[in-house]
Amino acid sequence: MTDIKLRPYQRDFIDAVRNQFLHNHKKVVGVAPCGAGKTIMTGWMIKESLNRGKRSIFFVHRRELIEQTSKTFTALDIPHGIIAADLPSDLNLPVQIASVQTLARRLNSIPAPDFLICDECHHILANTYKKILDAYPNAYLLGVTATPQRMGGITLCDVFTSMVQSLSVSQLILNGNLTPFDYLAPNIGVNLDNVRSKYGEFVNSDLEHEMSDKKIIGGIVENYVKYASGKSAICYCVNVNHSKTVAKAFQNAGISAAHCDGETPKKERATIVDAFRRGDINVLCNAELFGEGFDVPHCQAVILARPTQSLTLHVQQSMRSMRPDPNDPNKVAIIIDHVQNYLRHGLPDDDRSWSLEPNERDEKKKKPRLCPKCNLVVSYKVRSCPRCGYVFPVGTKHVADTTEYKGDLKKIAYFNKEKQETQQPLVNHSFSKPEEFLSIAKQRGYKIFWVAINSLKFAQSYDDCLHIANVCGYKKGWAFHKWQEINEELNEKKSLQKVPLAC
Repeated sequence: MTDIKLRPYQRDFIDAVRNQFLHNHKKVVGVAPCGAGKTIMTGWMIKESLNRGKRSIFFVHRRELIEQTSKTFTALDIPHGIIAADLPSDLNLPVQIASVQTLARRLNSIPAPDFLICDECHHILANTYKKILDAYPNAYLLGVTATPQRMGGITLCDVFTSMVQSLSVSQLILNGNLTPFDYLAPNIGVNLDNVRSKYGEFVNSDLEHEMSDKKIIGGIVENYVKYASGKSAICYCVNVNHSKTVAKAFQNAGISAAHCDGETPKKERATIVDAFRRGDINVLCNAELFGEGFDVPHCQAVILARPTQSLTLHVQQSMRSMRPDPNDPNKVAIIIDHVQNYLRHGLPDDDRSWSLEPNERDEKKKKPRLCPKCNLVVSYKVRSCPRCGYVFPVGTKHVADTTEYKGDLKKIAYFNKEKQETQQPLVNHSFSKPEEFLSIAKQRGYKIFWVAINSLKFAQSYDDCLHIANVCGYKKGWAFHKWQEINEELNEKKSLQKVPLAC
């Protein structure tokens, strides 16, 4: 039997998800910070479903996540198969851990699941994911993520109808489930005025040109020695060339470092990661890797050398060193931000409001401010620093320290909030009224048919159908026909007496 026990907030989270399934929300997104134990919580729900004779598929988008999930499921005594290229499969087992790409290619040969779990579900709007969802329309869907939005602030309301939120990062730190951190940033950042953006993110080729300056790379090594010498660190770089260059600079300074990326051969990558876990490699440089779901409690520091416009990427990378280490109970994570991502996205423990309500991209979002007295980063709404009491002049814009940059870093003070009471999971739902869908359709250029189809999902009476018809400009006959269809489906569900998953 497993020795893994749920923490109180994890049990509350599972109960809240179950409650949403019971109330006919078949597509739920669960939000929990990095390190909150999302794989354990979803594994627990899968085990409960397995005990009821249900089939489940847990799908991920990176091979490392398959291996980590498999270890967790094994620890939870969940017999499971693997659906991934070059790995043996056993489709007779009722629980499967699948690669997104392989699952999408083998949909015709895989038994349909009753319960579908999407890891890192902020990717779920991509076409490969949609193909999987379309193949299993009757499955209960749970998506889990730390940041339930896509680039540009686009929410996941096109897929999910309900959201369950666990504790915040600051609460998990206070509870000891995440480590406190020191956040270090340069006086001034890299000049990105000449860096183009495409699809809401910086263009990598432009970033490489700006970040490959000898002074910048030298500063990365110098400040690692100054603030994190000998510590286990992950360095996030712009691309493969940049990562190799930074790794070489560390090696030239006599620091054990290695480069790894998605094209590194699997065996070589596994060897490098194992060496990093053992502490044989101090600095692991990478490009587009080791962000989402990479669980290494041994990691003590992260180095941000890649500017990003993605809040999701910033949160995933900056928090990678904040998992508690049983061998280091007094661990304080070190985050060295060479590219001032905190000015774009804030600190890891900022309290963020998530919602399924659709929202437009906010190009004029105000930046947080840096206290010139104690270096604490605070919201633009704060009039006085909560740490030292400095009063910000009214009407002034945020301006970073423009003194000459000599490679020194400023310490962004970690503000210890007073201990909060444990909160119950927050639950909110997506919009359901035809007027709300119509507003979104106008913003996005969708046809009126989209408004009708999405509104009908929430119709519970003939009057509801009449109201939808009126908003969409349809006749009463359409409403009568649609209500007949809905009523037949409701009666069929009652007769089958289906039991929601994980309940």
